[in-house]
Formats: sequence, structure tokens, C-alpha cells
Amino acid sequence: MLATQKIQAYRQNDVLQASPTELVVMLYDRAILNLKVACDRLREGHLKKKGKLVCQAVDIIAELQAVLDKDRGGEIAAKLDQLYTYMLQRITVGNYENDPAPLAEVIRLLEELQQGWKGLAQQMAGGAQMPAGYAKPAAPARPLNSRA
Repeated sequence: MLATQKIQAYRQNDVLQASPTELVVMLYDRAILNLKVACDRLREGHLKKKGKLVCQAVDIIAELQAVLDKDRGGEIAAKLDQLYTYMLQRITVGNYENDPAPLAEVIRLLEELQQGWKGLAQQMAGGAQMPAGYAKPAAPARPLNSRA
């Protein structure tokens, strides 16, 4: 088995065994990484690679938005829904105009949310319950370690 296949199997195992909050953190981690690398590829002039990474980040944010439970999550879920919509709009602008500024803005927003979810994951490891407003995200269709 090649080293990359071993790493992929290890990461897939992490995803399958993760709690719902850990999955959300993993999704934020991947979206942030994809957007950061997309900005690098944009600066290097590799627009096709930038586009692939942006599309992967869009897929992740759309999945986070899709699993919001607006009935149980109330105002928090509604605000997250609006924020995810805003992020998707900003990513679209950055991608279309080949402008890293909107992508950097979304990275900052994702990092703030990521920190909150990391704190929640730590609390849940101590016995707290999953907050209302999120269903467990499905395991990603593509491996989280695919990188352009």
C-alpha cells in the first residue's frame, strides 16, 4: 500500500469515528485549507487548480448549510444559514473575478466559526450534548485529503 493510500485510509477512519461536532470541525478545517491553497494558486496564476479548490470549499460550505436543522436550531441556525449564503456569494465573486480578497474574508469567517466548534467539541468530549440546529453531517463523498 502506498503511503498516500495509508494516509487516506487513516483519515477516512478518523471521519467514520468522529463525533458530529468533530465532523463539523473537520469540514471547517478542509474548507479553510482549500481556500488558503486556492489563494496561493491564484497568486501563482494556476487558475484551473484554484477553481478546483474553490469548488471543493463551496461543496463543504453547502453541506454545512444543508445539514442545518432550522426547526430545532431556531435563530442560531437561521443566522448560520444566512452566513453560509453570504460566504458562498463572496467565494463566487472571488472565483469569478480572480480576486483573493473575498476568499480571505471567507477564510476569516470560517476560522471564527471553527474556533467556536473546536471549543464545543472539547466540551462535548467532557459530556455535553450536541447543540440544537445541526444534524450529523454525512461523511464527505470525496476524501478530505485530496489537494490540487
